[in-house]
Amino acid sequence: MKQYIIAFIAFIGLSLSASAQAGSGAVLSNEIKLFEFPLNATRIEAGFNFGQVASFSDYARFTFGANVMIAGVYLDFMSADPQHKYGPTSDTKWDDNRAFCINAGYQIPILKWLRVMPLVGYAQTNDGITDASETYWDYDEDGGSSTYHPYKVTPGSRLHYFNYGGGLSIQPCKWFSINLIGTRHALYGGIGVNLLEIARLRQ
Repeated sequence: MKQYIIAFIAFIGLSLSASAQAGSGAVLSNEIKLFEFPLNATRIEAGFNFGQVASFSDYARFTFGANVMIAGVYLDFMSADPQHKYGPTSDTKWDDNRAFCINAGYQIPILKWLRVMPLVGYAQTNDGITDASETYWDYDEDGGSSTYHPYKVTPGSRLHYFNYGGGLSIQPCKWFSINLIGTRHALYGGIGVNLLEIARLRQ
């Protein structure tokens, strides 16, 4: 695991060094430039993801998540809650499980509208019991509420994984990006909205 992390850090360092040295990027033709790292500074994004966590295992589940990207540095998180967390109240104690992952990387601008993202991260799965006889209330700032049942992890069932992979970020316009990501323990896609452009509209 350590060698993967060291290799990734070295890769990011080389990319940033190339950015500083290349300036506006390499020119392929009068219209096409490659590796224009300064373009990353023009985007600060936040958005959502949808896909599968714990891929290629018995815990594979579809769920939602969130992502942020600041000047090329990308971070996302996805979590699949216990299956009966929001189920009806009963006297049953359900055998459930949970899976989640968190990944980070850096966007390398191949073209003005296309970036590749090497990613590393952490993934976990665990088994546990959802007690449907107990119900908790969760209130939000708008006065709304929701109910859920407590979930207790079974001791010794947590499995920890080093996650790694990559993705593509397609930026068809200045307003948003479309991300497609595949890692050892998750397969998903998402959309990121460029907050800098939204802020400029309000000025």
